[in-house]
Amino acid sequence: MSRRNLETEVVPVRSASLWLVATGFLALGIGAIGVGWFPTYDRLNFALQALGPALIAVALLIEWRTNVERRGWASFILFLIAILTFGALWIPYVVDPARLGTESATQLGFLMSGIAAMSASLGTFAVMARKESQLIQPINSGEPLIKATFIQLLLFGGGMLIYGVDLIWVGEEDANYAQFSLLALALLIVMFAVFSFRAYLSVQIGTPAVVVTILAIASYISGFVLHSFPSFMNEEWRLLTGLQGIAYVLGAVACALAAIHKAHASRAYFHLAR
Repeated sequence: MSRRNLETEVVPVRSASLWLVATGFLALGIGAIGVGWFPTYDRLNFALQALGPALIAVALLIEWRTNVERRGWASFILFLIAILTFGALWIPYVVDPARLGTESATQLGFLMSGIAAMSASLGTFAVMARKESQLIQPINSGEPLIKATFIQLLLFGGGMLIYGVDLIWVGEEDANYAQFSLLALALLIVMFAVFSFRAYLSVQIGTPAVVVTILAIASYISGFVLHSFPSFMNEEWRLLTGLQGIAYVLGAVACALAAIHKAHASRAYFHLAR
């Protein structure tokens, strides 16, 4: 394999950053599973769920130059807001774990989750605008920096937008089963976008990481599918949080696999570079 081909396989971020993201997802996962199955330690569980996104945000900040060069400042800031907002929603529960399941805290949690999802959606649309400008005025003669197609970006951004709007709707009104069905549908759209991008992702992060990522999204969706059944009751959201925790742990595994893939590709590249 040529040096050029190997270079395109290397994920354009540091392995250390990927491991940091994996640690963040692991903290999220342990905290979420703990909330679902070990409520005695709720304060610690909520603290872990606040810590996880903070670690992911740090990793994003470490790689700010790569992210900005490829996707622009707007998307970088919007994705950072999304991550920090999702982490901040757990802070009130750290202060008072007994707030879990109360109407006011539930509304606030859904509102902040919705804002986080909508920020991610707007960040994706900003990537679309960046891709269009790069196509109109290429910054170099090589391949485009943003590999995802407009359809893939539209599906991901649209799915996250529907998800975010519906989360706010669920929090503001007495949730009905159609609302949870819409949440599941929105995330299915997101999963389809990721699945359709699997060929390039497999080159960048490895096929095992892509497979685990899709499984993580499926696990995340399953909680909302359960809530869409009329017979399902889970006022404190513990089962939903536990299923999300499994998704986060799978996300941590995917990031760890991506870091290993990055390290292997980098070693091969530098070996050929000698």
